[in-house]
Amino acid sequence: MEQKIITIFYLIDEYLKTMGIKDDKRAKVSNSEILLVGYIAVSDFNGNYAKAYQYCKELKIVKLLDYTRFIRRINKLEEVIEKLFIWLGKLFEKLEGAQIYSVDSFPVEICSITREKRCNLWQDEEFKGYNASKKKYFYGFKVHMIVNTSKQPIYFYISEGSMHDITAAYRFLNKLPKNSIVIGDKGYVSNKLENFLQNFGIKLLPIFKNNMNKDNEYFIKRKIRKGIETAFSVITDKFGKVIKATSIGGFLTKLKLFLLSYSIDCFVKLDKKQQMLLFN
Repeated sequence: MEQKIITIFYLIDEYLKTMGIKDDKRAKVSNSEILLVGYIAVSDFNGNYAKAYQYCKELKIVKLLDYTRFIRRINKLEEVIEKLFIWLGKLFEKLEGAQIYSVDSFPVEICSITREKRCNLWQDEEFKGYNASKKKYFYGFKVHMIVNTSKQPIYFYISEGSMHDITAAYRFLNKLPKNSIVIGDKGYVSNKLENFLQNFGIKLLPIFKNNMNKDNEYFIKRKIRKGIETAFSVITDKFGKVIKATSIGGFLTKLKLFLLSYSIDCFVKLDKKQQMLLFN
């Protein structure tokens, strides 16, 4: 555990140095330490900052500041969290080389659909979406994600719950490398989207579940897509029942931390030579 924490701290610290993100000279606790506590919160305590804060305080893992100031500091790092995820995604792209990806989305509830009219965090009809796999409505966000064949995350895009997967796909699928092949479920069946991605040298291969006899690659595609389903399962298992936050900004910061946590765990599983590619 100690070696893992050291590796993760080194990763975060090197990223901040590489990106030229400097600490406030008046701050007694570095951004790297703040992000490390955030990682521990989502990785080991279902996103409970207070428990992670106390854990780090007792073990003297990092220098700590007042808890309320810690919350303010970590919420200000939302953009840094997202950029670190993308930075790691570029490494996974480089290592994989196969250029075959899967795309899908999963819902993240702000609150139960029965409480949407009384939700304190945010009220907007755009947040009401439909979860096709569970055949029920939800109130919250959708996380759209691309993973490679090694289950490593490449990109994510967070939308309101009502946004269709095809609409969201225009916002991020074109960021994949030229000559990429991306596999989606029947929610991504769209000639317009396929033509759009062809302009970037990207081939979209959706799965036609209701037309298996006409799709000779159905079982191959389905096997590849198991990877993204596994990734989503790992991420959502760490949520607990719900992501707890007192503001919509804090909610999104914590959600992005959960996504980054999965990405960091994928990085930690790499061998040392592969890890060092990120810093060369």
